[in-house]
Amino acid sequence: MLNRALSNRRLLLMTLGLTYIAMGMLGALPAASLIRLASNTHVSLEVAGGMFTLSAFGDLLGAVLSGFLMRYRKPKYLLMLGLFFVGSGSTTTALTSSFPVLLIGQMLKGLGFGFIDISLNTIFKSLELSYFVGAGVAAITILLVLGQQLPELARQAKNVQQKRAANRELQKVLRQGFLWLMVLQLSIYSAAEIGFGSWVVTAVSQRGTHSLALAAPVATAFFLGLTAGRLFGAQLLRRGWIGETHLLYTALLGGTFWSVIAAMFPSQVLVSYVASALVGCFYGPLFPSMMAITSRRFVHAIGPVSSILIISTDATSMIVPAAMGLLIPALGINWVMAIPALCCAFVVLPMTLANRAQPQGQTD
Repeated sequence: MLNRALSNRRLLLMTLGLTYIAMGMLGALPAASLIRLASNTHVSLEVAGGMFTLSAFGDLLGAVLSGFLMRYRKPKYLLMLGLFFVGSGSTTTALTSSFPVLLIGQMLKGLGFGFIDISLNTIFKSLELSYFVGAGVAAITILLVLGQQLPELARQAKNVQQKRAANRELQKVLRQGFLWLMVLQLSIYSAAEIGFGSWVVTAVSQRGTHSLALAAPVATAFFLGLTAGRLFGAQLLRRGWIGETHLLYTALLGGTFWSVIAAMFPSQVLVSYVASALVGCFYGPLFPSMMAITSRRFVHAIGPVSSILIISTDATSMIVPAAMGLLIPALGINWVMAIPALCCAFVVLPMTLANRAQPQGQTD
């Protein structure tokens, strides 16, 4: 019995790992291959940037639908559905020469992302092969999930009194200013991360007149840095070498500085690699730390609070990448790439107010 439980845990861990690999690959590829996708569908880069908005809208829609469907379907079936949408949407993206069909594919991918999460990233090399490999990983993961027994969600309130009590508790949570300060800082941070990751390859390729094969690994450097930053930040906190608040302010300062460097020197490939990796390293601890702070404060209402946070970040992701693309003709790619640095710097204000709003003993 014990061996069976350990085997199930290992299988679940492998499933989650494959899911994150698929999400990382297929989540980063549209930004890394934007120039090719624009050429394939015969539209300008500024117009092609609209696919980020459709993807984010699908993500938002998926987050809302998953919250509703979770009441009626087991989580593993929603995960399978999300992986199916991601795989089919990505395959459509790789093969189509029609821009409206490309938008539909990106919306399907975003819809799948609303059911699942993204983490790791891999290098972009062959457009069709990269998309099909990611879709293949998603298909394999569906088969693994199908035969597993995954943890069930906590039971929902059923009688009238329990539902009324839950509604009163939720209304109390929604009236707290601290929640909306956390929503604001997560939304602004999301704009910085998504904006930088979506356009950095295009900036290096266009401004420096480098080939896409040489420019695309810049996105890889960013996402590898993002992963390394999250792992390293977690270790610093676990060992008590730095407090949570100090880690966040350090990450914001470093993220802002290296975002500016990346915006100033997109024509220098080596500088772009290093700067992008360091932007990722400093951005890395921000999202998990802010989510952890919010989760600790609202552990009794984590479901609805998580939905609010996801919807707010998805809304930002719908607007910022597309807006950056539209601003390129007017401002130039250098100034547009400075927008993530500006967003990163602006996070300081709501973060400072949120720190002051926390009860004594919950800040470092």
